[in-house]
Amino acid sequence: MNGLNFKLYENPLPDPEKASVQLQVGKGKKNQPSIYVESTAFDCIRGIIWNKHREFSHQKKINQISNEDWVRCLKGLKDAVGALESCEDSNHLTKILYTPNHLLSEKELMFEHKHDIQQFLKDVILWVETHLKKGKYILIIQHD
Repeated sequence: MNGLNFKLYENPLPDPEKASVQLQVGKGKKNQPSIYVESTAFDCIRGIIWNKHREFSHQKKINQISNEDWVRCLKGLKDAVGALESCEDSNHLTKILYTPNHLLSEKELMFEHKHDIQQFLKDVILWVETHLKKGKYILIIQHD
């Protein structure tokens, strides 16, 4: 999780060796709008999505999330943005983000990037809200 990069890319990551996560409108057709993020950055918010949509799995290559379910996920993401304002330690951060157990060893590093995570959440929220009505689904696709 070293060197966390919370940037959203409109094209696949510049370094093809890095694992990434793609959010894509629709059912996976190539011409649909999408964004890419480094997997390590996405790991920081994965728990929030899982908390609001229990069918979401980091083990699936493709998670198809309906617009209805995204509305719930967006509420969770927005709540996390607000809660991060008053977050003062790494234990509180892990509760806000619903951090999975396998990432708890990274909680201090995540806390150091609290403001980056907060901005990342805002960026993801904006992208999803902008594209929510363009298709019935927004996919989360893992690229290893």
